[in-house]
Amino acid sequence: MTGSIFHLAISTGLFVGLHLFLSSRTVRRPLIGRLGKWGFTGVFAAISAALLTWSISAYLAAPLVGLYEPNTAMRHASLSLMLFAAFFVVAGYTTPNPGIVGMETRGLQSGARGILKITRHPAMWGVALWGISHILGNGHLAALIFFGGFIILALAGAAHIDAKRRAKHGADWQAFEDATSFWPMGAILAGRTRMERGDIRWWQSLLSIALYIGMLWMHARMGRDVFPMAFF
Repeated sequence: MTGSIFHLAISTGLFVGLHLFLSSRTVRRPLIGRLGKWGFTGVFAAISAALLTWSISAYLAAPLVGLYEPNTAMRHASLSLMLFAAFFVVAGYTTPNPGIVGMETRGLQSGARGILKITRHPAMWGVALWGISHILGNGHLAALIFFGGFIILALAGAAHIDAKRRAKHGADWQAFEDATSFWPMGAILAGRTRMERGDIRWWQSLLSIALYIGMLWMHARMGRDVFPMAFF
């Protein structure tokens, strides 16, 4: 079931919709009660993997319906955003973060530090920047649908995490929210926090660069030309 924009839109819509639908407590709790925690996790993972596989296959097989021709500036912006995306993901998962499952208690105890001063949802913004980068660098309808779906999922997921943590942790989460921001650089520009020397560890930067180079290598192996040779 691939080879058309329709299949791509349906598969991506179902993948995004599944995650947003099952994130609702009114839906999730009864299912966990019936299937058990691990049963629910297993079913959810299997369905997600199947829908993601379908969506990727549909994207690769979709016809190229051009929306615009990416110019050199767009391609440079795309490459630059990918570096930021890699940094947000690496730093987001290597900093105690109460927004990530398994890090809630430790993250709240550690407070807003490092990448969390830039945004309290660095990993989600990493995915969103990855999506924006690929929309900029491709310029066709299939990219807008596929990568746009991940942008919606990441940012809606971040907003949902805020709501869940606010309900669960009350004043502790509110204090964390007050010291951080949903939008990147929001708390810094508002003067609620500031970056200090040592907030970002050298090895986080090194890992980010390694991930970035790895992604460029993967694109080259796939035959994707991502390097704009001209600067003007």
